[in-house]
Amino acid sequence: MDDQERYDRFLSALGFRANLDGVASEARGSVDLIDLDGEPVDPAVRLHVCPQRLAKHVCDDEGLAPGDRPSLDDDPDALDDAEAASLQSLLAQIEEAILVREPGHDHLVLVDGGVRAVSADQVPA
Repeated sequence: MDDQERYDRFLSALGFRANLDGVASEARGSVDLIDLDGEPVDPAVRLHVCPQRLAKHVCDDEGLAPGDRPSLDDDPDALDDAEAASLQSLLAQIEEAILVREPGHDHLVLVDGGVRAVSADQVPA
């Protein structure tokens, strides 16, 4: 799976759980979430993610995405399941970051081991 396909799949999965304000902007590398699982996110949060950031986040230390890691049985469905599990884990991390964020921390960034809510001036360039 290439970076864009993974990103599209991620946005599709995120769209099932969250109301996204408008369309993801690859140019700005972010997407706005205004609700999650039917509950308003107030204030809305901006998730800073693009195809390349997402790939870097889900890849291992050797640069392999979950779906690209060798499987013992070499089952293509198992590889796809690993990729889906990784993206589902990321969705759970986003939810957790929203729930525990501090006031004024309305930007979500991908960090080692998860997602962190930060203020606008803490968003990496």
